[in-house]
Amino acid sequence: MLLFLARRSLWSSRITLVLLVVSVAAGAGFQIGNSANLDGFEHALLEENLTHGAGDIRVEPTDGPRFREGIEMAARLAAVDGVRAAQPVLIYAGAIGRRGRFHATPLVGVDRSALPPFQIVEGAWTPSDPDALLIGTHYASRLELAVGDRVEVRAIFGAAGMAVDDDNVGRYTMTVRALVGGTLAYRAVFVSRTWLAAESGEPNAASAIHVHLFDHERARPLAAELAQGVPGITAIGWREDASYVSSYISATRTIVSVSYAMVIAAVAVPMWALLYIHVLRRRRELAMLLAIGFAERDVFAISLLQAIFVSIVGCVVGAGIGLGLIVYFQANPIYEWGTMAVRPMLAMGVFVGPAIVMVLTALVAGSYPAWRAARTDPARVLKGVE
Repeated sequence: MLLFLARRSLWSSRITLVLLVVSVAAGAGFQIGNSANLDGFEHALLEENLTHGAGDIRVEPTDGPRFREGIEMAARLAAVDGVRAAQPVLIYAGAIGRRGRFHATPLVGVDRSALPPFQIVEGAWTPSDPDALLIGTHYASRLELAVGDRVEVRAIFGAAGMAVDDDNVGRYTMTVRALVGGTLAYRAVFVSRTWLAAESGEPNAASAIHVHLFDHERARPLAAELAQGVPGITAIGWREDASYVSSYISATRTIVSVSYAMVIAAVAVPMWALLYIHVLRRRRELAMLLAIGFAERDVFAISLLQAIFVSIVGCVVGAGIGLGLIVYFQANPIYEWGTMAVRPMLAMGVFVGPAIVMVLTALVAGSYPAWRAARTDPARVLKGVE
């Protein structure tokens, strides 16, 4: 009965109903699109800097520039609970050049892995090919290189601070097999770690080990655990080593909170005003209900059910608007740079969160008009005093 009366009362004032639904739908649709884009930004940031970057935990030796038995250390770390993969990398200072023009660059040796510290933009890579060179897009642009070009490579195998001479500099001519990008990779050059280690005279060496976790948030406690439990290593989580990523994520979550606050204010004020006006216009009907025996709590419930009904219909319409925004921004990302593209995340959470907030906002905004409706004096209204 109460639902019937609530629906009938709303339907009798269609302009008010339409305005209420539009208000909720606009707020929900905007927040769904905004939340999806911000979730997409956080996902892209973690993919670019962790999954296809230096991993969740960066492990380095405490004594010397390299692990002499880096392969063994990587296998040991890969066996730790919660570790998704452990990628040994070997890094030397180097340079690449063409037609006598050279650029200094890190020369990074990596093995086959499902999570390499780069993303291939063009071409392909066979890790076992000692002639293969993967070059960052920065150097490819500077040296006007394309896949298949031959490039001169220099690798400095001497210890830091020592004079460089013919005995510790490797000179090679290699073939560009792929152009790569990524936050760390676009200004680096990659080769086979096995080949580079053999050339350096330390076949099992690794300068660092990139540890990838199933749960990014476990990086800090697990890094501390590894540093204490494994002798001879320094382990640092991504939040400490790449604090800018953590700052970006904190800023994103702050923007989400501010966005919710703005949407709540934008929906609550017009909803309160429209429901209050609706109550004032329906005073005679409310007085009749109270006069024939409806309790004040029944009248309060009728008015509050109107707010809930409007919020549910508005959320359904808003979900359609939000879905349309998600589809649009997936085809037209709000941000693209190199291999990083921010596309909205299509997940249940981006719809459920705004819907819950809109229903709660409707309950708060509709409470005072509902209370005002329940306090209607039937005698004064029906006598025409009010």
